[in-house]
Amino acid sequence: MRNLLEIETGLLALEGVKEGLQLTKVKSLQKSIKTAERTKFRKQLEMATLMRQGKEWFDLPTTQILFSEQGIVWSADELADKVFECQKSWMYKCIKASNVAEDVVEIFERQCKHLQDSGEKVKISIESLNQFAKAYAEDEDVNVADLQATDDSVVEDTNADSVVEDTTEDATETASDTIFTMSFKLQDRNVAVRYSLSDGLVTTNSNDDILDAIAFLTEQLQ
Repeated sequence: MRNLLEIETGLLALEGVKEGLQLTKVKSLQKSIKTAERTKFRKQLEMATLMRQGKEWFDLPTTQILFSEQGIVWSADELADKVFECQKSWMYKCIKASNVAEDVVEIFERQCKHLQDSGEKVKISIESLNQFAKAYAEDEDVNVADLQATDDSVVEDTNADSVVEDTTEDATETASDTIFTMSFKLQDRNVAVRYSLSDGLVTTNSNDDILDAIAFLTEQLQ
């Protein structure tokens, strides 16, 4: 978990949220990905599955109500950054990889292992798997070596110890377009406001609630 406000730390401590986002497994796998290089790819695939399941749970109406009751308004950007410690574009690539059939994953791994045993350099990564799966759907005789020989566009993500990201795809999604957030806890309710360039103003609170929060902040600045 990173970049958390105090109110968000409280939210993620709730048993329902911890269970829904499988935070214990997420934290454990984040540690494993950073320290176990030999099993990194499989650990990333496990994390990809947790990302998919977590995103599905996050999108449920009941989940949004739970967040709202705690005064939190998150987009997919915040979910990716604050829970999975990556950018939204990388989370979606991992979710895509988690949907690749296991037999295709095994074919990909076998070909990569053969190349490694032959002394060839090969990228065994989420991005490479997605590339292979797409090509395999069009031609089952596709070869990892041929794909990687024509693709040198992978670079490290901002979370460099755990992921590898392609900058040529979904480049517009690599940075959050959220430009303002505000959280304020009143005696009997929470106020959460977010403004993004794509979604505009996002909140579940009334104008009066927001004005109360602004009035409190203005008073502290005087």
